[in-house]
Amino acid sequence: MPPLFALTMGGPASVGDLAARINLAPTTTSLLVNELSRAGLVERTEDDADRRRTIVSVSEHIRGPLAEHASKRMAMVQRALDRLEPEARMHFVQGLRALVEEAE
Repeated sequence: MPPLFALTMGGPASVGDLAARINLAPTTTSLLVNELSRAGLVERTEDDADRRRTIVSVSEHIRGPLAEHASKRMAMVQRALDRLEPEARMHFVQGLRALVEEAE
């Protein structure tokens, strides 16, 4: 899952939590967050509870458009699933789970 989509759908996260969401190593995710920050796409703030942690969030100026895009994508998936018969939907979900397990 792309990092901006993961932050839009899942909300702000530490770099480690974001790494888990997008299935990348924390070091790679940290480098990615640095580049996204330089581009002005994400903001980093200190965690109030633990000042050693950095919380990453989508920058305010793109949050709305990203949320709208994500919502449209999710609605498209829901419409596709709604067209399937229950048994076909179950098989589709089983297939997705198998793909996720392989990716992990």
